[in-house]
Amino acid sequence: MRLKKSWLWLLAASIGLSLAVPLALGGLGQFQLLNRLSWWAALLFTLLMLVSWWFNSWRIRMLMRVGGRRMSWREAVLTTASAEFAGVATPGGVGMPATYIFLFHRLGVGVPQAAGLEGLILVTDLVFYATVMPLAALILLFETGAKPDVLHLVAVVMLVVGGAAALVWNLGRHYRRICISIGRQMGKAPRLARYRYRLARATVQFVRCLRLLQKMSWLQYVALYLVTLGYWLPRYLLLILIILLVGRAVPSSYLFLVQGALNLGSQVFLMPGGGGTVDAGYAAFLSPYLDRETLAFTLLVWRTYTFYWFLIIGGPIFLFKSGQVAHDLISQRVSGR
Repeated sequence: MRLKKSWLWLLAASIGLSLAVPLALGGLGQFQLLNRLSWWAALLFTLLMLVSWWFNSWRIRMLMRVGGRRMSWREAVLTTASAEFAGVATPGGVGMPATYIFLFHRLGVGVPQAAGLEGLILVTDLVFYATVMPLAALILLFETGAKPDVLHLVAVVMLVVGGAAALVWNLGRHYRRICISIGRQMGKAPRLARYRYRLARATVQFVRCLRLLQKMSWLQYVALYLVTLGYWLPRYLLLILIILLVGRAVPSSYLFLVQGALNLGSQVFLMPGGGGTVDAGYAAFLSPYLDRETLAFTLLVWRTYTFYWFLIIGGPIFLFKSGQVAHDLISQRVSGR
C-alpha cells in the first residue's frame, strides 16, 4: 500500500509540474490562443496519435512472427496502448518493457523470449533514431549554419544515439562477458543476487531474437523500417503542425531534433513522463523562436497529446489488460517473472 501511494503521489507531482511550466510562462494569457485550436485541428492531432498506435501494433505483430508467434490486431492495439501508459506513468519509462513482457507472456510466450521480443522493439526504435536524427541534424546545419545553440543540440542528440547504438552493438558481440561481469556485481548485493540468473536468461534470449532478424529478407527489413517510421513520424509531425497553427516559423529539422532530445531525455528523468523537466527543456529549446504566451500554449497542446493522452486513453486499457497485477507492473515488481 505504501508503494502504491508513493507511485500515485509521484505521478500526481509529475502532472502538476508539467502544468506549472506553461502557467509560469504564459499565465492565463495562453488560453486566449485556444480559439486557434479548432475542432478539426484537435481531431487531426488525435488521428495522428491513433495512426502512431496502429503502426506500432503492426510492428508488434511483425516481430511476434519473427519469434514464431501470431498476435491478433485487437491484442496488438491493446498491448500498444497499455505499454504506452506504463511508459509515461513510471520514472524513466521502465514500466513499458515490464508491460510488454507481461502481456507477451500472457499470450503464451516464455518470459526470456518475451524479453527478447521487447528488446527488438528497442532496437527498431534505435534504428529510427540512428537514421532520422543524423539526417535532421545535417539539414539543420545546412539551413542555419553552425550556431552555438544548434551545435549543442546536435551534439547532445548524436551523443545519446551513438552511445545507445554502441551499447546494443557491444551487447550483441560480447553479451557473455557483460552478463558475467554484471552478474558478479549483482551477486555482491543480497537483494540483487536472485535476479542475476533472470538477467542472464533474458540477455541470451534477446541475442537469440537479434539473430532471428538475420533470417529476414531485405524486403522484410524495409517493411519493418517503414512501419517503425509510421510509428514515430506522426508524433514528430504533431509539433510541426502545432507550430504552424500559431503562425510561427521554426525549422522542421530543429523541431525533430528537439523532440528527439526530449524523448531520449525523458528516459533518464526521475519523474514519470519527464514531468517538469521535459516541459522546461521544451521552453529552453523553443524560447528563441516563440514569445512566452505562444510558448506556453504550444507546450500545453503538445503535452496533451504526448503525455496526458497516454494517461487518459491508455490508463483504462492498461487496467483492463493487466487486471490485478497492474500495480505490480507499474512498480516493476513483475519485470523479472
